[in-house]
Amino acid sequence: MGIIAKVAPRNRAIGLPIVSASLVVICLAFSVRLLILAFRYQAYLDRLPDPLAVRVLGGSDVPGWLGAANHFVQSADLSYWLLGVRPPLFPLTLALVFSLGGSILAAVLLQVVFGTLSAWLGYLLVYRLFNQIDLPLDGSRLAFAAGIILALDPASASISATLLSEPLFNLMFVATVYFLLVYTQKETFGPLLAAALSLALAMLARPTAIYFWVVAPLIALPLIKRWWKPALALLIAGLITYLGWSYRTWTYHGVYTYSMQTNFTLLFLRALSAEGLATGQPADELYVEYVSEIYQALGDEAALTTVTPLSFWDFHVAPSPEAYALMREIAVGRLFDYWPYALAGTAIGVWRMYAITEFLPSWFIPIELVYHALLYGLALMGIAWAFARSEWSLLAVTGVPILYISGLTLASQVSAMDTRMRSPITTFIVILATYGLAQLWGWWAHHRATREPWRIKQPSTRPPVQGRYPEVD
Repeated sequence: MGIIAKVAPRNRAIGLPIVSASLVVICLAFSVRLLILAFRYQAYLDRLPDPLAVRVLGGSDVPGWLGAANHFVQSADLSYWLLGVRPPLFPLTLALVFSLGGSILAAVLLQVVFGTLSAWLGYLLVYRLFNQIDLPLDGSRLAFAAGIILALDPASASISATLLSEPLFNLMFVATVYFLLVYTQKETFGPLLAAALSLALAMLARPTAIYFWVVAPLIALPLIKRWWKPALALLIAGLITYLGWSYRTWTYHGVYTYSMQTNFTLLFLRALSAEGLATGQPADELYVEYVSEIYQALGDEAALTTVTPLSFWDFHVAPSPEAYALMREIAVGRLFDYWPYALAGTAIGVWRMYAITEFLPSWFIPIELVYHALLYGLALMGIAWAFARSEWSLLAVTGVPILYISGLTLASQVSAMDTRMRSPITTFIVILATYGLAQLWGWWAHHRATREPWRIKQPSTRPPVQGRYPEVD
């Protein structure tokens, strides 16, 4: 495809109205997520009055999110300690639900809605993209197939029925790319503003998006000549959000950074995994060793006598700027010392990020593995065909988000993760897989139409031409 975006679509919808297809995708996505929620919420009720029963709805992070939400209900300030590692949008959303009289059930139902909207917006993104690139099949029907996959994707459906920040983040992340694509097709102010606002909201939902404004303009590069306009808009939105929330961290914690989660995951997840793989030491021993090293460097002799394997949680939000800097120093040192194992551990991280959803029952693992083998296999085919056919727009729209999320996630951690970490990029993986499937179908159809017959048919009844054998059909 050329660099000029305003061209006539090459695959106009033939027989599948977008409204009807949207309703099917929305209903299917909502039903699947609601079914998962029904089982989880019943498990939550069965564990009451245990105060940790909410962990059924997303694991150990849920109490922290609820604590931040309750803080916002009672107070209008940003002083809550956990905001040092987690941006405010999701707990503010929960606080709004609770302030309006909603319950835990209402909050998680809203999450289901976010997950459903993500699948629908992903379908719309595929629809727009597939109706402007060369395909061997009708683009609208392929987009509908992609929408069905998005509605049923196990990782996306599972994470949508939790009290975690991923459903809201995933929606804003996909919205950023969607509105950016719309802008490249229309070049009007509205989609550009929507893309910038979606990016800011994604950054305020999870720190994962804090650098996306740097690479997102690459999506527009092969699509329009004036790519610098979306680059400037995303730069402004990204910098304002980054600098503003970093100022909050500096005000309350003395560290000018967007999220203090960075050094925590680098030390207690990434570096610890590398050293554990290299030495075979149990994780609990390494937790004690790392925490003791920090206290010793800080000169806190009293704290050294109380260190346990769980003491590393005391540094989830570093107690001081000095401790925060030490965490990074120790992490970088360990990663340099054990760099071959850090690289080897990345393969383990890829498996955890792309293979199995921990929140789903164990009997579902074989089904999910088969699904992922097909999905990723077709996606790799799609990448190969896109390169062969020079479909740079397709590669830009899908490749930039996939490489960004995968690279940033695997650089910071290879443990304490599952497919929820790849849920933000499910839409883009499905786009590649559907494109690969379409090209595979086109190749197979062409092969069937042009191949030699397996057996020679009966000779023609036409009289032979002088000097030639009878022709064979």
